[in-house]
Amino acid sequence: MHSALQRYLRELDQLTRVVEGTPAGRWDAPTPCPDWSARQLLGHLVDGQRHVVALATGDGPRAPMTDPAALGRLLGPEPRAGWRRARADTTAALVQVPPGSLVPTPFGEQPVEQVLGLALIEPLVHGWDLAVATGQDVVLDPEAVAATLPTVLALGDGLAATGMYRPARPAPGGASDAERLLAALGRDPRPAAAAGRPA
Repeated sequence: MHSALQRYLRELDQLTRVVEGTPAGRWDAPTPCPDWSARQLLGHLVDGQRHVVALATGDGPRAPMTDPAALGRLLGPEPRAGWRRARADTTAALVQVPPGSLVPTPFGEQPVEQVLGLALIEPLVHGWDLAVATGQDVVLDPEAVAATLPTVLALGDGLAATGMYRPARPAPGGASDAERLLAALGRDPRPAAAAGRPA
């Protein structure tokens, strides 16, 4: 198993811990992603895994779901079970992809390792979003942060231009690399008590 896949699956493991730690009564809690509840955010992540699998297995890009209500329904009646299914399906598909495979993306053919490197941003940062929304503590994996921060900083305003992320905000004084990453993706890396504040 190549390092990019190991890192990606390890981040899904971290996200799974946050999902499993979410209290049953918190799935409708607001998140740092404006207009998305915890349930809808997890639905977005499930849809995102389908997108990653489609890219990595050579099926090419697919249009993401954007309707929050539809994303919430994607999980079924039990969000944890919905995520477990998606996590298992993702792992089963990705471990079959040969290292070094060139796969079609919106930016032309790219090595699968590059696809997974960019895809790592989503479970890494949205796992933090979900933890904030549901009152959990989470420490971003330093290796995942080190792997994604240079790309995020290099893309700069280009990420916000996609509509998927809010504009970057200044990092606080003495910010760690994890806090710099969160700020670059439009989040308050030191949220006060409340989730749901737009990031």
